[in-house]
Parts: sequence; structure tokens; C-alpha cells
Amino acid sequence: MSQQFVGINGEQTGLGFTNRDQGAKVEEDQGLIDFKIITNDGTHESMKMLIDLKNIFARQLPKMPKEYIVRLVFDRNHESMCIIKDNTKVIGGICYRKYPTQRFAEIAFLAITATLQVKGYGTRLMNKFKEHIQKQDVEYLLTYADNYAIGYFRKQGFYQEIKMQPDRWKGFIKDYDGGTLMECYVHPTIDYGNISDLIREQKQQMIDIIKKLTLNDRVYPGLDKQNYKVDNSNSDKPTVKPESIQGILESGWTIDDYNELKKQKEKTFMISCQQIIDTMRKHKSAWPFLDPVNKDDVPDYYDVITDPIDIKTIEKKLQSNQYTFKDLFIKDVKRIFTNCRNYNQPDTIYFKCANELERSIDDYLKKLKDEQQIPGVSKKIKKTNNK
Repeated sequence: MSQQFVGINGEQTGLGFTNRDQGAKVEEDQGLIDFKIITNDGTHESMKMLIDLKNIFARQLPKMPKEYIVRLVFDRNHESMCIIKDNTKVIGGICYRKYPTQRFAEIAFLAITATLQVKGYGTRLMNKFKEHIQKQDVEYLLTYADNYAIGYFRKQGFYQEIKMQPDRWKGFIKDYDGGTLMECYVHPTIDYGNISDLIREQKQQMIDIIKKLTLNDRVYPGLDKQNYKVDNSNSDKPTVKPESIQGILESGWTIDDYNELKKQKEKTFMISCQQIIDTMRKHKSAWPFLDPVNKDDVPDYYDVITDPIDIKTIEKKLQSNQYTFKDLFIKDVKRIFTNCRNYNQPDTIYFKCANELERSIDDYLKKLKDEQQIPGVSKKIKKTNNK
């Protein structure tokens, strides 16, 4: 999952925001693209740009009536900010109307040519528009967004919660069926034209502060493999004290934290095992395996089965913390069934009960096996006598 940057206006940008804006900003700095405010002033140049922009809106907003697009784009109460590529071609823009006495502007249309929508032009266009509108003493932007545009506007700092007083905007803008009204506060001191640089500088400052407060950038020497060997015994006592390893204590680690975590994980392990035991005990086929086999009832049982086990014995071992490995618990449960099948013939009720009970808990055992190993019980490193 990518990290999310939340700006002072609530921009839910993700860290890709700076890259998108910066890519288009580089083109702007190189003179490859430019941003111009166009109005219907009757000049040939303006009319041509407005026609090109109108065509982009019509293609990218197919559900919007073309007559309505034409009327607003050429309306002298509306202005448009166009993106001009190579000094000649309009590749996108915003059509908007300012309400100076109310200190807000309404965005009517916004679109980028389809083939250029992944280059960050939309993000750069909005930042340049905010930079321009900020100088016009505009405090808020309003727009009606369809379902496809809501995500874009959220990334640009627009919210569905309208904070502007209703008497400032109601009656000034038209309601649109099927659209979602969204608002953006234009902060008076943010340098929107260089906002990607600002975010990058803030990020670097945070990294520098974190580095001063932590030791994450320090690398400590680990254990010398030549002087240690792996011990596969089941003992729960670590041969090497963790606090003796360089960097462990410096990281803030304490043995108390470890022991508390271990207790919590062991408690979770015991609960899972107890649930399996309770599930077995309640099953209709569990009756032959609830208690140890009575030697008086079955005289030769212990001659054939040299490693007997039953549900009651497993529960006692669990309660006395004898299962230091989850595999030990699973092995004991499985041995109930293998012992039964080794002693009894397939056509007996005992053999059938073993199969039925095993099938009923098989998924529980698989889930337990997939769970994390009990902390503190793992392969140990034992120091040799070479050092």
C-alpha cells in the first residue's frame, strides 16, 4: 500500500503527487508547455484556443450536452485556463467563473486530452489554476463532480463537506443532477506553483529529524558465524543473550517487552489448542478417545501400542506447558488416530470413529500449523569454544 500525503487543504495525494506535478513542471520550465488565461475577447487567437478547448471538453465529457459546453466556454462571464503545448496546441484546460463579491469560483469543466492524461498535466493544471485564482482574492473553489471525477478532485484538495457559508454560494451556482458538489479552500500563503518542491523539502526535513531521533541509519556488526553453530534442541533457553548483541539495547529493546510479547503469543497458542480439544470432545465420534484405554478392558492394548495418547492426556500436557512446539501438539493429536488404526481393524466402530473425528478437526490443525511459531522456541545459536 502506498503512503499518503495529506496537505494543509486535505489533499489526499499519495507520494506520487509530487512526481506527477514535478514532471509537468519540468516541461513548463523548459518551455514545452505553457498556461494561459483565455476569455472570449473576440480575437482570432482566443477564439481558436476556445474552440480547441471546447472540442476537448466535448470528447472527454460525453454526457455533457455539447450546446451547454459551447454556451459556457464562450460566455464572457467565464474564463478558461488552457495548457498550450509547443506554443500552438491546446491539450487541456479549465473553464470557470469567478464570483468576486462572494470570493469563490466555480469550475464548470476540466479535461485533458485522453492520450496525455498520465503525464501529470491534470495535477499541474490544478496547481497553476490555484496559483492564479489565489491572486484574484478567491478563497474557495466549488465544482460538481461526476463519479469518475471525484477521485481526481479529492487528490487536489477538494472535499464533499462544504465549509463555506451557504449564503455565500447558494443561488449563485446551478445544481446538477447526478453530480457531487465539492469544495476546495485556497490557502492564501501556499506557493501552489512550487508545491511539489515544498512537499519534497518537508519530506526531507522529516527524514532528517527522524534520523536524529533514531539509530536506523547505524549498522552494527552481527554475530560471527564462524564462532557460532546452530543447535536444534528443543530447549527454550537462548544460548546467546539478546542484550549482548550490539545494537539490540540501542534500539530500545528490553527483555521485559519480549517476555510480555511471548506470554501473549503463548496464551494465544494455548487458546487455539484448547479450542481444538473442546471441538474434539464435543464430536459424536470422540467417545473412544476421551480417556486412556483401560488395561483391564483391553489387556493387550499396551503391548501393541507403546506410545498411547488420548484427549484427556493431551489437555493435561497443554495445561502443564509441555507443548513448547505446536508440532508436538499436532503430533499428539494425530497419534490418537494412528494408534486407533494400528490396533483396530478397518471394519470396527473404533476405526470409523477415528476417521470421522480426524476429518472434523483437520482444518483446525492446518490453521494452527500455519500460525506463527511460539516466540522463544526456535533454532538456537550456540557459541563454540573458538572464542
